[in-house]
Amino acid sequence: MTKDLRKEHLALLRIEKQIAGLAVAVAAAGGAAKAADGKLHAMEGGQALTEIQMALVQLADVTSQAHQALNVKAIEAGARILQAAGGGLPKKDPMAVVASILGIG
Repeated sequence: MTKDLRKEHLALLRIEKQIAGLAVAVAAAGGAAKAADGKLHAMEGGQALTEIQMALVQLADVTSQAHQALNVKAIEAGARILQAAGGGLPKKDPMAVVASILGIG
């Protein structure tokens, strides 16, 4: 069971890295979307950007909740998930990291 929990934690950490990478791409594209809206006197690009940002923040929050649930399972199984650079629980809250990257937190 401990190996299964470790695999799940590592998978969540990989997903969180991908979410952070997407947040970086969205933040970079956000300026272009807002600039295009300004030139075209439209709001669709900015609204779509906001929706994507909120979806990424929510996705990061869900991964945090999944980490907490796995940690509870690990404790129940008598294992301990370590906070370490190579695996385990994320050192920083994924939702806060994504919000910071997007400039909304």
